[in-house]
Amino acid sequence: MTERGLGALTMFENRLRKLKKEREKWAKRESITCYRVYSEDIPQVSCILDRYPNGFVLYDKSSVRFQLEEGHDERFDRIASIVREVFQISEEQLFLKRRKKQKGSDQYDKLSIEGNFEWVKESNLEFRINLSDYLDTGLFLDHRITRDWLRKASKDKSVLNLFSYTGAFSVYAASGGAKKTKSVDLSKTYCDWALKNLEHNGFKSANHQIVNADILQWIEEETKNPNRERYDLIFLDPPTFSNSKKMREEWDVQTKHRNLLLLLLTKFLTDNGEIWFSTNFRKFKMEVADEEWSERGFLCVNRSKESIPADFRDEKIHQLFCIKPDPSN
Repeated sequence: MTERGLGALTMFENRLRKLKKEREKWAKRESITCYRVYSEDIPQVSCILDRYPNGFVLYDKSSVRFQLEEGHDERFDRIASIVREVFQISEEQLFLKRRKKQKGSDQYDKLSIEGNFEWVKESNLEFRINLSDYLDTGLFLDHRITRDWLRKASKDKSVLNLFSYTGAFSVYAASGGAKKTKSVDLSKTYCDWALKNLEHNGFKSANHQIVNADILQWIEEETKNPNRERYDLIFLDPPTFSNSKKMREEWDVQTKHRNLLLLLLTKFLTDNGEIWFSTNFRKFKMEVADEEWSERGFLCVNRSKESIPADFRDEKIHQLFCIKPDPSN
């Protein structure tokens, strides 16, 4: 390894020791058990470290080109050993994820078959996570604030959760007093996971439905149903791109969000309902202009900045738009 490379790793170790103290103090004060520790703070050490009660997850965020370079795996192993040393943890407590460029349904593919499921607390709720077997753990930590907002906005409302993943937003809605929730996702694995999350938190009623379906196809079919339900609050956090074989057509959030949002607005939303739309596509641009929302009697409020938790230094980790009735109309 070059002298420059060794210098970057020394900087990384020093930064990690400082972050450890800061984050542990903050997490204890805020009663948070799952949080981000490190996020590419040093450009030459391109990785992310998340902490959970019983383990850590280290993601390699290097470009695919750098991942193919000779010596890259050894360097990543050295980064992992620094993490173990700083936090005084064993090899079994640190899970390594080499994040390749995703294609199609890669986000659903298992990385291993260890079956390491556990329950973690967030707020007064519990969620099932898995640190080893999938690319993601089952709980998106960057939406911690958004989930709490949704809980507070859900009382006595019917909530539709599209691209629902493991159903965390549905659990929060139910805990906030939603009269009903419906979670729709393409993956049967995640639908089963969402059911476990709901039932574990005491929401076993038929009022909390889970639908395993291609979301675009489900919406198309529901649109033709004259007796379809309308919802007071619709939340969606779709993938940036998917060409899964389970889907009838490709999904691209930039090119397809406009039609989807306007269809939800006109066909699925109650008169005073709201749509909360999130995306982690870093170059995303909302294709529905403010004037068009206004003509339809709505406001589109960008709440991205205030929705990003204190442990996330990446201000582009997600964007969040809240589409709500314009009180001036």
